[in-house]
Amino acid sequence: MFRLLANPKQAWTEITVESPRRDVLATFVYPLIALCGLAVLLSAFMHEGLKREVYQPALMDMLSCCIALFGGFFLASYLLDMVSQKYLGRNADMPLAQLFVGYAMGVVFVAEVLVAFFPQYFIFKWVLQFYVCYIVWEGSDVIWDVDEDRRLVFMAITSAAIVFSPVIIQMVFNTLSNLLG
Repeated sequence: MFRLLANPKQAWTEITVESPRRDVLATFVYPLIALCGLAVLLSAFMHEGLKREVYQPALMDMLSCCIALFGGFFLASYLLDMVSQKYLGRNADMPLAQLFVGYAMGVVFVAEVLVAFFPQYFIFKWVLQFYVCYIVWEGSDVIWDVDEDRRLVFMAITSAAIVFSPVIIQMVFNTLSNLLG
């Protein structure tokens, strides 16, 4: 993760050389989703204490975070696969889309953990999300081999899917959980 944040071009190259079909779900995405959920839960207990009335809201916040990241990952992967088929004219390749989205969501995971422990810096989360654009920009050349004339549009669509998919899923989940009690 650190290499991907520090030098995305080199990290994407290493990913393609070392493990082009690595199981990104089991080795990267699921552990980081669990870490984000744990960070939200621990943060609630740190800020509110271990009082009885804190448990249910803390667990709901953790569940909301995990569902948003989990669903956001799969929605963004699906959208990227569709974009690669329609816009780039490639064959369907969901494992490649999941590999790309999984690693590109590293910034989203880091931002989620930071904001969980430091909620007063929630604006920092959105500023940090712009770095996803740079990671996707570099990965679009290395992983997807996108032509220069299509690269900007590909980066914009893919970055938007990666950043906003978890947000949309979380909004839907929170709305439904509030409506259903």
